[in-house]
Amino acid sequence: MPETADIIIVGGGVMGASIAWHLAQRQAGRIVLLEREALGGGSTGRSVASIDGLTFQPHAVELFARSAAFFRQGDALLDAPCGFVQTGLVVLAGVAQEAGLVTAVAHMQTAGVNIQLLTPAELAVLEPEMVLDGITAASFAPQAGYADPVLTTQAFAEAARRLGVIVQQGRAVTGLLRKGERILGVATAVGPITAPVVIVAAGAWSGPLLRTANIRLDLQPVRHPVVCLRRPSTFGPAHHSLLDLILGIYARPEIGGLTLLGSINPQIGYDPLDPDDGPGYVPDDYLLWTMERLTQRYPSLAHGELLTGWAGIMTISPDWQPVIGGWPDVVGLYCATGFSGQGFQISPAVGEFLAALVTGDSAPQLHPFSPTRLTAGQLLQTKQAAETYGLLG
Repeated sequence: MPETADIIIVGGGVMGASIAWHLAQRQAGRIVLLEREALGGGSTGRSVASIDGLTFQPHAVELFARSAAFFRQGDALLDAPCGFVQTGLVVLAGVAQEAGLVTAVAHMQTAGVNIQLLTPAELAVLEPEMVLDGITAASFAPQAGYADPVLTTQAFAEAARRLGVIVQQGRAVTGLLRKGERILGVATAVGPITAPVVIVAAGAWSGPLLRTANIRLDLQPVRHPVVCLRRPSTFGPAHHSLLDLILGIYARPEIGGLTLLGSINPQIGYDPLDPDDGPGYVPDDYLLWTMERLTQRYPSLAHGELLTGWAGIMTISPDWQPVIGGWPDVVGLYCATGFSGQGFQISPAVGEFLAALVTGDSAPQLHPFSPTRLTAGQLLQTKQAAETYGLLG
């Protein structure tokens, strides 16, 4: 007898699991979540999993604010640990970035996020090991932090299971089934599953999968390396999470006296790849580039011990903004992809709003991210005069 469902979700990362749970909360029918390998085994499992509660894009403020609030109470909401650790977030800006930071902080404050601008004296007290050269503005969000990406995915998935969602791991979707202007379901290696609604949340594999339904989105999987450093014992208390807009790096503390760091410069550490080839490793030139900048800001970290880092896979959209929603000419097909390094930290709100959209409620928060903007050439303006795109715009 053919397998059937009311809704199929393709992709068992944190995004797919969040969507499944939010749909189940809405009692949306028979929901099947399909994952080609293991839950969280793709991009999610290699995420740095920062939760900043800050975006420089006005159209994304509610996604970031609502998700940050969710993570602070995620264990209770999902009845399982998400591994959230509060570190606080410091953002540093120079002359070129100052106005953008001031505006972003104001937007987040309006959305209810606990964030404020710092004076140089306040920054020096907060980060005594930091060199303040070139900084003209700084902000601090004390409730920012990070979570465990695999635990979070499992927590969403288990909460969804308790509400009746069928989770199938090790079942790869090989294609989408489409007839005319309607989606019919998915093909898998062990047979098709029919459904009137399919949501593609397959990360770096979303583009190839959508092409099987004759939909072409300009999505580029890239390799993003993460450097791992053990701080010297003389460093003192851990630094806060950091976005240094001047030097183009991020860094966050990790348990065990570690620091994770990487590039936020779109020209460094975002190399195109075929996701089936695997994420690869941390190149020596990238390691040197990131460490040179980190030690400019924290000179004492030059005495730290470099450990084995890793590389993850991101899926970049042309304007570095998420691609979320459906198509007017393909009834029942939706996607949540192209998160460009932002996916983990906004997964709770994306799941909430996409579930609303799929079940017929209004979700204006997602309108700017519609996939039709890419096919219509209407990219989001994420930088003044559209000079360039990047992780923070």
